[in-house]
Formats: sequence, structure tokens, C-alpha cells
Amino acid sequence: MARALANKKTAKQKTGKIARPGKKSGPKASSKVSHGNIASKGKISIEQNKHREIKKAKKETVRPTHPHHKETMHMEAESRKSEPKTGATSSIDTSARLLRQTKTTSAALAVLGKGVELIYQKEFKKARTELRSLLEQYPGELDILARARSYIQICDREEANQKKQPVTSDQLYALGVLEHNKANYDAAISYFLQSIEKHPNADYIYYSVAASQAMKGDLDLSIENLRKAVELNEDSRIYAKNDADFSALQSKKEFAELVGLNQPPNSES
Repeated sequence: MARALANKKTAKQKTGKIARPGKKSGPKASSKVSHGNIASKGKISIEQNKHREIKKAKKETVRPTHPHHKETMHMEAESRKSEPKTGATSSIDTSARLLRQTKTTSAALAVLGKGVELIYQKEFKKARTELRSLLEQYPGELDILARARSYIQICDREEANQKKQPVTSDQLYALGVLEHNKANYDAAISYFLQSIEKHPNADYIYYSVAASQAMKGDLDLSIENLRKAVELNEDSRIYAKNDADFSALQSKKEFAELVGLNQPPNSES
């Protein structure tokens, strides 16, 4: 409005005429005031609408950070899609939707979320156990069970892919060392023997097998494998002499001869 009045004023100045405002009558003055009020009210209502839209958007914004939350929100979103928006059929459809959401729905979703979390952690065997328990405990939750079955298929596929991956001799040896350090000597020996099959001339693997067998108490087998390690690498003799894993063999004559414990000192001539 101010810009329009300014344009009129400049136009009159260009023509050389002096603009003299006339007397404003009552009705016209009141009409201009009412237009100004309407414009100001329009601006206020627009600002109020913007403020309401921003608040509404903030309320509806959800940022799930957990697999369980994502799964729960997805299921709730699917249920909201089926909500009716018309008057006549809304009561029938709404009651049907509420019947599907039984007392066990939240508990079933919790189990499903736990299974999904285990899948994210690559614990496929544990995830399958959780999901199968869901099928047995909540047979009435058809929508959730369908989703659980799809996740079970993912577990089966991922485990099959893991089994297909080749395991090298070094990987088996590393697993054996890990189990030996945990004092799981049977598991360590199993990994070492598998590694030897792939790499039969590795002295360090025979040495490690002998160490695990000595710690387990299989002394004769330990000396046998230690002898193979020494045959492949003479340094194994020195290592075994100072290795605490072979302390149980200190009383064995074969071990003493193998590592040179009973050799007399060199006599001076």
C-alpha cells in the first residue's frame, strides 16, 4: 500500500501539479481502515499457519536409531496404511484392525526386534533360534510371523555363505593359537592339525601342537610332534628349552635329550 501511494505522488510531481489531498468523508475513511485491518489479520493468520505446520512437523518427526525401533515403526506404519478414512466403513475396518492387534502383539514385536538385532550383529544362529521361538509362541500374529519367516531365510542364506568361504592354513593356525591362549587345548589341537593338513612342512605348527599337548598332559604325543618340529627347524630345540608350556616334560629323558638339557659342558683341553 505505501509503495502504491508513493508511485501516485511521484506521478503528480512529474506533471507539475501539486497534489492536494481532499477531505476524506467518513465512510471512505472507515473502508480504508477496514482494508488495512483485513490485510494485517491475513498476515497474522499466515504466520500462525506456518507456526502450526512447523510444530506439527516436529511432532511427526521420528528418528529411530535401533533395528528394533525400525522394525516396530515399519509394522505400525503398515497398520496405519490400512486405517479407513470414510465414515460408513470406518467403524467396521477399525474394529477389524484392532482385533489383529492382540495382547501379544507388543511381546511378539519385541522378540522380532531381538532377532533383527542379532542379525545386525551377524549372530545368525541365535537370531534363527529367537525367530523360530516367535513362530511357536505367537501363532496368531500372522503379519509378524510372515516377517519372521523372511528373516529366517536371511539367516539361512548368510550362514550358507559363511560355510562356502575357504579357510586358509594361516587362519586355522591363528584360531589354534587363540584357543591355546584360552586354555582350550582340545580345540587348539584340532585347529593345528587341520592347519598341518594344508601346510605339512610348517615346523611352527608342529611346535604349537606339541605345546598344546604338553599343557593338556599328552606328554608322549607332545614329544613326538616336538621332534618333528626340531627336524624341520633346529631353532625349535632352543625355543622349547625355555618355553614354560613344556614344563611338564622337564622330567622326561626324551625331552631332555631332544632339547639338550642333559648334555655335559664342554671340557677344556
